[in-house]
Amino acid sequence: MKRSGWVLYLFEDDNKKEIFKIMEFKTIKELSYVVKMDPSIISNWFHGLINPRGILKNCVLVQSIPID
Repeated sequence: MKRSGWVLYLFEDDNKKEIFKIMEFKTIKELSYVVKMDPSIISNWFHGLINPRGILKNCVLVQSIPID
């Protein structure tokens, strides 16, 4: 089974010009624990179903290449 990781780019502000921190996670649940948000909110935001809120306004989330 192929599994992907998640990379969260956290920016200084919502202009997203200067990166503050880059974090890698195995699951959205791990990411949700760090940013203190429900995993379904993060998933819905990633898939474009809801607008960013809170700290997500300063973030970009990408799915990394598959991990064996």
